[in-house]
Amino acid sequence: MLDTVSCQGILRIISKLAVYFTVYTNYICFAASSYGTIFVSARDRRLTHHKTTERTDSYLNEPMQWAQPTPLRPDGTNLLPFPVNALPPIIGDMAQAIATTTSTDVAMAGTAILSAVSYCFLGVYCMSAKRDHTEPLVLDALTVAEPSFKKSPVISMVKRPYIQFAHDWNENNKQDIFKSQAECKLLQGKLEALEKKKDVTAEEIAKLQTEISNIPPSNFRRIVVDDITPESLVHQLEENGTLLMISDEAGMLGNFSGRYSNNVPNLDLLLKSWNGEPYISDRATRGSIVLKKPYMSICLACQPYVFDSMINNSAFRGSGLIARFLYCFPVSNIGTRKYDTQAVPEVVTENYKKLIYELLGNKFTYHDEKELYLHFDDKAYGEFVDYYNNFIEPHLVTDMAFCKDWGGKYHGELLRLCGIIHCIKCALNDKNPVETRVGIDTFCNAIEIGEYFREQAIYAYSLGDIDLGTVKAERVLNKIRSKHITSIRQNDLYKLCRCTLFKNAADFAETMEMLEEYHYIVRSTSKGANNKTMTDVIVNPNIYR
Repeated sequence: MLDTVSCQGILRIISKLAVYFTVYTNYICFAASSYGTIFVSARDRRLTHHKTTERTDSYLNEPMQWAQPTPLRPDGTNLLPFPVNALPPIIGDMAQAIATTTSTDVAMAGTAILSAVSYCFLGVYCMSAKRDHTEPLVLDALTVAEPSFKKSPVISMVKRPYIQFAHDWNENNKQDIFKSQAECKLLQGKLEALEKKKDVTAEEIAKLQTEISNIPPSNFRRIVVDDITPESLVHQLEENGTLLMISDEAGMLGNFSGRYSNNVPNLDLLLKSWNGEPYISDRATRGSIVLKKPYMSICLACQPYVFDSMINNSAFRGSGLIARFLYCFPVSNIGTRKYDTQAVPEVVTENYKKLIYELLGNKFTYHDEKELYLHFDDKAYGEFVDYYNNFIEPHLVTDMAFCKDWGGKYHGELLRLCGIIHCIKCALNDKNPVETRVGIDTFCNAIEIGEYFREQAIYAYSLGDIDLGTVKAERVLNKIRSKHITSIRQNDLYKLCRCTLFKNAADFAETMEMLEEYHYIVRSTSKGANNKTMTDVIVNPNIYR
């Protein structure tokens, strides 16, 4: 009996101990998990300043409907698309093929091709609207795009046949070039020997000098220039007469704004080469260089910060250099581009190359100093006059009021476009561009393309009026986007954005007010430790869409 009772007691004790052990174990686990949660939560608050959140109204639990942010500066989203169909067949096909293989806006390739091909007609043709108004077929173009827009491959494909032609031309004419240079050198030697004779007459010297001057200059030809100084440009134009400045960077323009001349701009030759005005360079260390009709087409691409420095450069703006460019701000495809796009078809590349070779061949074999004039037919001339009187001139005091310098040259740009398109069409149809009048179809093509560039110019000039407040706001937005911030304390954001733009926290707060006004953020205040006011910033998720 005693044994049975003892066993039952022992069992009850063991049972109670098991219950105590279970309760104690659960308590320990609960405490540990609570401590871990508290520790992780505190660590997250310290280290994670911008975790994803869904903003709710202060009084309701329903998600807030975010407004679309107002652009800080004009964004160009509603501008006309580039009218690639208005280009002549072969160059239009090439522009579309380049755009397809690079997944870029066709405007970038179309603009570059137009500017580059204008070189083929420099010093050969001029477009004449009336007897005392003619325009050389020079087109200066500037494409402005962010990094990763594939500017380099686009420009590379456009300029390739020009570089190849210069190489082929020099190789094929190497012997004639050396022969001509040797003849000139021999005559120069004869002249020096003749001048040393005591019984020589002035007539003999003059005759030999005339013979030397009648020898046409024969040098290895150069078409494309890139990074060049003003002094080198003078020599290159002296030797070649015309040039094509084409590059995927516009940094060389800094050479002309005073980079190597104590900040004294040297823009004269850039300005004169747009119209072919005579240029005379006199230096004490060398003889004078006279350029009778220097021509140069400029085709550049740059990043926005370069354009900002250009549009706000008083020398560039005041001299009229800015007004000479056709502008292109291509639409971004970044984020949606594909790698496995169709490469430029061989037939398109070959047709483009053949066309450029034909145009350059005609140019290089034309040696007359007098340019040939292109003329409208009666119908096209009437339409041009009507367009100028009833559209261009009235718009100089409306939508082109703040870019009058560019608008004042717009009708001239249209004439240049007419001449370029006309010459290409004539080459494709084996016609003489001088004997064939510029018709209404060509004028309509020029209007389509011209209207695209007119809207782009208005947009470009609007970017030149950006104030410092906008620059500050863009700095903050770029930092928010780069770190994909969705919520953060204002003080922490100030630390992230601290730079010379912001004088102090109060100055930064003004920028935050601007961003809130433009619906990029909302802010709320609360009391923290020691009754200190804290400002939380919640970012509009639409900026990531």
